[in-house]
Amino acid sequence: MNVSYYAGLCVAAVGGWLALYRLPFGDPALRRRIGLRLADRTGLRPEVAFALFGTALYLVLGAAVLVLLGAFAGLSVQQFVGQPSAISLPALLLAAGGTSSLNVMCVSLLYKANPLVDVPGEIARVQWISSILALPRHFRWMIPAAAALVEELVFRGAVLLGIGHGGGGFVFAMTFGTILFAVGQVALVSTWVQAYVLGTASLSLGVMGCLLVAATGSILPAVALHMSFAGFYTNLSVASSARTSSAPRRLSL
Repeated sequence: MNVSYYAGLCVAAVGGWLALYRLPFGDPALRRRIGLRLADRTGLRPEVAFALFGTALYLVLGAAVLVLLGAFAGLSVQQFVGQPSAISLPALLLAAGGTSSLNVMCVSLLYKANPLVDVPGEIARVQWISSILALPRHFRWMIPAAAALVEELVFRGAVLLGIGHGGGGFVFAMTFGTILFAVGQVALVSTWVQAYVLGTASLSLGVMGCLLVAATGSILPAVALHMSFAGFYTNLSVASSARTSSAPRRLSL
């Protein structure tokens, strides 16, 4: 397999995935029409129906990308999933601590540069996160975890392992896959604060995920890291934003 050709295919496939996913979110009128039509058919509230539609669209498109790239990469299921080694659990715990520390550092630098920035509020206003708020509370864990699962299978599975299997080398595969993952996350936001926070988080998570795959011989620890990370930080941002918005504001005289 030609590595350059496969890398180009990865870019095109991921770009198409995210472009199609953004279509209903970018047009408020289309979003309302889809929500109302689904509400008529399901009996759900329009905002709930659209949130479920958006989630299903993201997962189905991601699964299609996974199938496409997997077919070109020629990886067997055993090669794709791997067999976790004895160091998988301590490596996962170490990676979780490292990822969290890197994200705390990046957000701290942002607050140092601009102490008035509202990071939780900005993250809660990311389109796919704000749509989750329309759903019952337990969905706020399930949906980020499901999205993380698909993303890991695509980026740390089909992209990282596919390029490595084609002879591209681990360093190139990790760099390319991590940047592609981060750019994909930034493409789904609308402000520079959202781009900075999700971009730096994606870079740290991508690097740690790739190192986990290399250290443990399996994609499963990286999947566990991303799923727990996505669920925890999504709910933390939502809860922090809710506390901020409900707190009394000081009056300036």
